[in-house]
Amino acid sequence: MAILFSANAFLTASLVLVVLAFFTKRKIREIYIDVLAIACSYDLLSSSFKGGEDTFHFSLFGNPVVGLRGQEARKTFFNERSFSTSEGYKMFSKAVPMPELAKTLLSAEEEHGAHFRKQLDILVNKNRFAEIIATMLSDIQRAMATWNDEGTMDPFDKINDITFLVTARMITSSDFVSHPVDFSQFQENFFTQLNSTPTMIFLPWFYRAAQREKEIAITSLFTKLTAYLETREISDASAAEPIDVLLAHGLNTQEIIQFIIGFLFGSVYNTTKAVSWILIYISLHPHWISSIRSEVEGVLSGVPIDASEPLHSKLSQVPIEAWEDSMPILDLIISETLRLTMNQTVLRRNVGEDVQIPGGNGSVPSGAFAVYSHADAHIQPEIYPEPWSFKPERFKQGISRVSNDFLGWGAGRHRCVGMRIAKLIIKAIVCLFVMNYDYDIRRTKRRFSSTMSIPVPDYNKVNEARPKGEVITLRYKRIGQTI
Repeated sequence: MAILFSANAFLTASLVLVVLAFFTKRKIREIYIDVLAIACSYDLLSSSFKGGEDTFHFSLFGNPVVGLRGQEARKTFFNERSFSTSEGYKMFSKAVPMPELAKTLLSAEEEHGAHFRKQLDILVNKNRFAEIIATMLSDIQRAMATWNDEGTMDPFDKINDITFLVTARMITSSDFVSHPVDFSQFQENFFTQLNSTPTMIFLPWFYRAAQREKEIAITSLFTKLTAYLETREISDASAAEPIDVLLAHGLNTQEIIQFIIGFLFGSVYNTTKAVSWILIYISLHPHWISSIRSEVEGVLSGVPIDASEPLHSKLSQVPIEAWEDSMPILDLIISETLRLTMNQTVLRRNVGEDVQIPGGNGSVPSGAFAVYSHADAHIQPEIYPEPWSFKPERFKQGISRVSNDFLGWGAGRHRCVGMRIAKLIIKAIVCLFVMNYDYDIRRTKRRFSSTMSIPVPDYNKVNEARPKGEVITLRYKRIGQTI
């Protein structure tokens, strides 16, 4: 899979740009980035590079954009120090600096990344894993216990509620998530402030009400968190809660709020996507469900536990080493699911000197945007034979970090700092669901005929990644009373 900017899309977008500039009185340079954001969506990136070339150059009003493909270009994209993630995505906030890029941009980005990792390490470390696992499993159990014993559900909604609860609890406290109405409003505000679509960018005057809702949601989030932190600082409550740990390490209110919002954004969408698609794919290949159940039973057999305890309590006694190293089948399933679902287009901006792609395969000029689709690696039959088939066993030989052929957890200098905890959340939800429910899937409202052997996400809707051209629901039935 390679990348090509559609000429028709470019012309259409350019015309829209001129019309927008006329009616909104905005400068063309202020909104060229809106066109770039839409023009580089998955549907407008094709596999038609010129023969032997791994770069595709085009320009938007004097600002160079470079599409990349191939292993060497991929290595450069994820490893080049001067390729800035924050500057690449500033286009979505209309804050791309047009003059000469300051040399401090890169150091500022790296400082922010290091600061986030430091905050994450405060909460997620070997001294707190036992507590994290027990709390996480208890939260998942409590959420699943509210479901009917049997029924039909949209996994992307139900699993999203669980991941948001688990993630928020992990970085705040039990009292923050214990009030259903308040917490539900907090969750709604969180997703409202992230609600953006291409048409909202292109036609902002049609979406003034939605923009206002976003502003209200953002204000409500920060007001809620600020008040909560101020109350927590003078509270006599237990100092063992995650939020108290952050406060005890000297983080101020602004730092903690930024961390909470950033952690939720980085965790909830991707975890929901992974769990939902795992449940869909293993339902289509039920021998993997049997394999997971056998694996969980094997892990539990090695732990001295009371057989009368509920499942979530038994699993909470499984040591972190077993969660990470004794579930190889689930690890294979996670990797294959990420390969099929994490195929978004990602962006960078070169804030340094011109960068040459090794092997004489073109260059990325200073100041240019670089665009790369994960599908270039994940859906390449030369790398993954039968790429549209669900075959977790293909990862039995492990994942090479040298070639960067697997990008599910990022690559190079841009690896997911929360991979360890994300895997743990995914495994906990999948294990509890599979051990407690028999289920199958229903595929309805199919709007297209596909030659693919499995359903696939809509890669243009990166955050939700719901099935493309159809609706998939789970029909489930609880097995006994094992929760």
